[in-house]
Amino acid sequence: MFYSQPIVWQTRVIKDNQQVYTEEQSTLDLYESEVITPTETYRLKDIFDVSYKPFSDSYGLLYLHTIKGVKTYMVKESPEAWMEAYHHWK
Repeated sequence: MFYSQPIVWQTRVIKDNQQVYTEEQSTLDLYESEVITPTETYRLKDIFDVSYKPFSDSYGLLYLHTIKGVKTYMVKESPEAWMEAYHHWK
């Protein structure tokens, strides 16, 4: 693995008639020929581009532009280093 980017997502659960959000964490792992997400694996040749957009003081969105469409991942820290590593290997 060359680089790993922490990602988060929120899950909504109803407990005791109360709506509760839980935050879960995982990583986007960049390898020489692929990117492994919590649910899918993409070959680098199947990813056209990556982009990032911050949307609050705490979170931003990392986008993988793939042959299967644009995949969105929520991040708490800037993915600039991960994106630079991606462009280096692409």
